[in-house]
Amino acid sequence: MNTRKRQIIRSARKLFIEKGYSDTSIMDIIASANISKGTFYNHFTSKSECLIAILEEAREEATNRRYEVAMNKDLSDINVLVEQISMLMYVNREHNLVQIFESISGNADPEIKSVIDKHYILEMTWLSKRFVDVFGEEIRKVSFELAVYSLGMMQSVLRTMISATGQYGNPETVIRTILKNIEYLAPHIAKQGSLITSEMSQALLNKIEDKPVTKDMIIEQLKGFIKNLPDDDLKRGHELAQFLLEELESQKESDAIFEVVLSAFNRSFTNTSHEAEAHQISIYIWRYLDLK
Repeated sequence: MNTRKRQIIRSARKLFIEKGYSDTSIMDIIASANISKGTFYNHFTSKSECLIAILEEAREEATNRRYEVAMNKDLSDINVLVEQISMLMYVNREHNLVQIFESISGNADPEIKSVIDKHYILEMTWLSKRFVDVFGEEIRKVSFELAVYSLGMMQSVLRTMISATGQYGNPETVIRTILKNIEYLAPHIAKQGSLITSEMSQALLNKIEDKPVTKDMIIEQLKGFIKNLPDDDLKRGHELAQFLLEELESQKESDAIFEVVLSAFNRSFTNTSHEAEAHQISIYIWRYLDLK
């Protein structure tokens, strides 16, 4: 992501929080970002596309943090899952996305609705898989339904806390309590059968156009990423990117080395125009390691 595009996103995010999405115009964003109309349309075709970029950026950041939290940890440890789930909530708070979500509540824009639906399905899919890691293979058939219950409970409890106290509840406390309830419910739901059938969960998964991750795809993107890095800046980031590329091209690639280097690679591009693409590359590599 280039500097100008990041400038537009930051200005738009600030305006969406202050004025609300509906009351912010493209001209407001152009004025706040101090750019021309042509520059805006070089990067975004609409205001909704700008909002989608904000949502995608936060999702990628949370995904990276989740992978880092689980690095060298026992995936069956419920404490790891609690911390991973919390990451999305903390990222949303840091980016003030809670206010933005409230401002787009009921928005009929099909593009925005599609992206929010996609994120929700991705979250349910990820959580259902993690439930199998934590609670065991015997709950696999109902893991998707358990994920739906969990997300609904978390959202309702946190919203109730905000309404009652005007303050956010502690995510870890809320999540830990809900997961304990889910652990209790899981065998009962598995015994009586699931309301959400395998056909329903598959229909949801079919809505996600998730591009398959291959080593060749990652190598190609890394080469382009390195080529566009400035020669006189970001030396450490350049070295780490080159290291990742060489490791991927090696016949003896090491998962442990990837796990260590990816965190440093991400940090080296923080607050730069290359941050978003570095996050995306990291996510692709994490997914590639998962598939292995």
